[in-house]
Amino acid sequence: MALSKIGRSAMQTFYNAEYLSDGEISNFNWAQIGNNVKIHKTCIIANSDKIFLGSNVRIDAFCILSASGEIYIEDYVHIAAGVSILGSGGARIKNFAGVSQGVRLVSSTDDFSGEAMTGPLIRPELRKVTSGQIVIGQHVVVGAGTVVLPGVTIDTGATVGALSLVNKSLAPWSIYAGTPAKRIKERKKRPLELQKEFFGDYPDQ
Repeated sequence: MALSKIGRSAMQTFYNAEYLSDGEISNFNWAQIGNNVKIHKTCIIANSDKIFLGSNVRIDAFCILSASGEIYIEDYVHIAAGVSILGSGGARIKNFAGVSQGVRLVSSTDDFSGEAMTGPLIRPELRKVTSGQIVIGQHVVVGAGTVVLPGVTIDTGATVGALSLVNKSLAPWSIYAGTPAKRIKERKKRPLELQKEFFGDYPDQ
């Protein structure tokens, strides 16, 4: 049986599949923002003045961008639903990278060895925190549910399988998976050729 007009409206409200309008996005105090940026209405954005957004960026539902440190998201980047970018080390996500559902980019972490107290409510001198910028290189794909720890660089063209733990920097154009992530094999570099073809449609890039 077909849904009534009221029923359809209720479903649309329930699913909440809307992105912020350009006007709503402009109300944030961004450090920088490019063109054609889409951010879902359910995202949590903290310290937008430390967030640099390029052009052609899409950030899907239920993401958290908490910029204790600066966050740079370059051009043609997709951040899928449920991603968290956290910590004082900050993060840089480069052109054409993809961050899949539920990924955690954690750029600072407490020492859990028992040598210090832990948690954000404790005075800094009583904690031992490790921080470092996370870099996601061009054409990188980070698989769903992966956790990336402070100071890690996932170099150009590398991919990381779902549910991996990345606690060390990864070499370019390689495929990794596991906890901790280990190199499985080389990745083909065809995205570099396709990038040239892609920009053939956009000569001003």
